[in-house]
Amino acid sequence: ALLKRIDIIWIITMRKGLFLIGFVLFLFSCKQPLIDSSSSYIYLSHTRIKTKDSVYHKVYDIDFSRYDMTLLGGDLSVNSFSGQTITPHLDRIFDFKNPTTLWSVGNHDTTSDERFYDTTGKKKYHAYQKDDVTFITLKSQDSLSSIVGKQKEFLFSVLDTMQTRSVLLMSHKLIFMNDHPVLDTMIPKVCNANKGDCYYCHNDNNFYGEIYPKLLEVKNKGIQVLWVGGDLGYKTSEFEYEDDQGIVFLGNGFWYPKDWNKVLLFSKEKESELTYTFVPIDSLLSNQAKEIIMPLSK
Repeated sequence: ALLKRIDIIWIITMRKGLFLIGFVLFLFSCKQPLIDSSSSYIYLSHTRIKTKDSVYHKVYDIDFSRYDMTLLGGDLSVNSFSGQTITPHLDRIFDFKNPTTLWSVGNHDTTSDERFYDTTGKKKYHAYQKDDVTFITLKSQDSLSSIVGKQKEFLFSVLDTMQTRSVLLMSHKLIFMNDHPVLDTMIPKVCNANKGDCYYCHNDNNFYGEIYPKLLEVKNKGIQVLWVGGDLGYKTSEFEYEDDQGIVFLGNGFWYPKDWNKVLLFSKEKESELTYTFVPIDSLLSNQAKEIIMPLSK
């Protein structure tokens, strides 16, 4: 009788053990389909306001940890490197030295190359690869919006050697609009700055004479090419145009008094090209939980 009782206990124990193992395997098998294989990147620009101690108040509510990349289009503050407080404040928001934070400097982000590198750990023109995408930041304030010298050499070297499915180029000024048969006339209706010959103006440049032919070479290799500029917000918060060669030109930016402000979200599925959508910032914020970083003035 004692042996029979021991056998019964052993059988019950084994059944419980097998059940637990089966349950764990069931949970593991159920969890796999929930893993999201896509990557997402948030782009925002022109977050400055008229005072120098903070940025557009809705930016503080964005949970950047939700995104695999933070892409900044410039003009983050009225003067992003003035004094001792605003730059660390911006760093608390955007985490500049994170390899996945990229910043294409604007005319309100003026600083030396050395200080920019000390702040971000990156040069003003920089390349980064992730998720089969090459990200390239350029400084469109250099040489009044022309890409020349060492920056041009760097750009061409990256474009010649990269092997990713997509390339996303970032500049503050929408330098692709000048001298384009369709886009040039749209500058006064789209861009923050009008055409002219000054540091903040929308200047004539060498985009179609020297840069665009290289982009066509890349496109003809079967690589998706997108270029986004960040000097928007005053007149519109979004811009998109795909030319007859399939190259996509985008623009995005805030202006804090406006109610049309949007962010630009990119998504990358494995073995697919980049996709994008413009999302009203209020819609973005209504769908997330966040930790608010208060402005310096509060």
